[in-house]
Amino acid sequence: MSELHVRQIKAALARNFNGLVDMSDYASKSADDREKAFLSRAQAAFVLTYLTGDSPEELALSITDGGQDNGLDAVYYHSSERVIYLVQSKWRSDGSGSISRGEVQKFIQGFRDLINARWDRFNDTIQARATALESALNDASIRIVLVVVYTGQQPLGEEVQQDVDDTLREVNDTAELVSFQALRQTDIYSAVSQGIEGAPVDLDVALYDWGQVREPYTAFYGQVAASDVAHWYTAHQGHLFAPNIRMFLGPTDVNASIVDTLSESPQDFWYFNNGITALCRSVSKKPIGGSSKETGIFECHDLRVVNGAQTVGAIANAFERNSDAVSGARVSIRIVSLESCPPGFDRLITRYNNTQNRIDRRDFVALDPQQERLRGELQLEGVQYVYKSGDAVGSASNGFDLAEATVARACRHSGISTAVQAKREIGRLWENLNEAPYRVLFNPSVNGPELWRQVLIIRIVEEVLAVHRKDGEGRHRLLAVHGNRVIEHLVMQCLATNITDGHGELDSDEVSEVKRLANSVFLETLEIVNRLYPEAYLGSLFKNASKCRRLGEEFLCPE
Repeated sequence: MSELHVRQIKAALARNFNGLVDMSDYASKSADDREKAFLSRAQAAFVLTYLTGDSPEELALSITDGGQDNGLDAVYYHSSERVIYLVQSKWRSDGSGSISRGEVQKFIQGFRDLINARWDRFNDTIQARATALESALNDASIRIVLVVVYTGQQPLGEEVQQDVDDTLREVNDTAELVSFQALRQTDIYSAVSQGIEGAPVDLDVALYDWGQVREPYTAFYGQVAASDVAHWYTAHQGHLFAPNIRMFLGPTDVNASIVDTLSESPQDFWYFNNGITALCRSVSKKPIGGSSKETGIFECHDLRVVNGAQTVGAIANAFERNSDAVSGARVSIRIVSLESCPPGFDRLITRYNNTQNRIDRRDFVALDPQQERLRGELQLEGVQYVYKSGDAVGSASNGFDLAEATVARACRHSGISTAVQAKREIGRLWENLNEAPYRVLFNPSVNGPELWRQVLIIRIVEEVLAVHRKDGEGRHRLLAVHGNRVIEHLVMQCLATNITDGHGELDSDEVSEVKRLANSVFLETLEIVNRLYPEAYLGSLFKNASKCRRLGEEFLCPE
């Protein structure tokens, strides 16, 4: 069936992308060359429509294939999801083979050049997007999806897969920043057969300890196996979520906690998690299981998750890492049937399920009496300190909040790992009020005026880094964005203690000294990073405690 499938894929690409794909660079080429290039480019755009749900018109503009594309045939920044998609597409007219190791290695090098903002290595099409892409790379929560797509039938070769795995292992040493998908003929044909927007997600859902709401609208609730949820995500990904909610955001603080719970104590997951809310066009219980409420199988047509996207994605991540542990976990779920609901009710459910207040780790800091003591001491100095959620700083010129205080204390701490943690996941510094690292940062020996001075020092360093972000290019600029906490830590270690541990405002000489040191530390850090980690993505590097410790060992305070 290979030739038939390739012919059907070809027809679908022509139907959806004729007139949309820029082929001006092939005007003087043969008809066969033009057709092959068109199909390869259209295939790259098509797979993006399937992964993102965006329109063919928009995604045809993402094509970057051509001279000096550096192995990247399509580049698309999905701003609402904070995802950069990089695609390499190969059209095999005979539907045989796979993608070669050389082709994938070129793709990987293009990926490395992009994350290091080496725009001079790319063609004009990619360079025209450099500003938007660099802005995305400056975002600490950005995710990158690498996609290779080809019409061959064979899976990736062992050496090719090893090259990909090695790259992912290196870049994802601190968090799941980059993921990889290989789509071959079977996958493309399946996507084509479902249509450009994807077929409805129809699932048989096994509910445990289930119940039913009959009035005014039908709904079912209960527990579902976390392993089942992981399989939903793997099979349907973006199509599983309603188009008007956030997609899975990757390794955020909360998502990392979900993964940790599933891996370490899956039996507790149901107690710790708020669960999932889903809508269906229709829901019906299958006869199997009879009237028992212990277990029921429900046939769900056109299921969409409207609340719990982060839970679903984190479950899938955890299942990929440790399927045995996740298999023992369950999660709460509500499934609402829209069959008898009034028009627009689905949008109301989505809206109100995603506008509830939630409690963060920082909210529990309000229970620490040391925070109130610091607030009182600073109030006597005419400085406003805000540590409770919901309170706002009136003016930054004479006030600051818990986040700024935590960053200042983490950077002042002698261990560079604490500053790295402030960059990687600041919420972990507030996790346990009775133990390190929180108790090391906030304890009776810390006084308010000293804390205010340390905050002011961090602000001065940030001013210096802002200039480097504005005037620098490539890795220089990326260092000013992603390396700020490590640089602030190194500046704190190099400053005289009478400056770092003094009280209140800094005088003009002290401000000048902080600025001088900040510039010197920045340039030395840039030299060390380029020497030790020339290919590393800085957004990942500065969240890696061991690599930053090595950087710190190489660093010498400027004279």
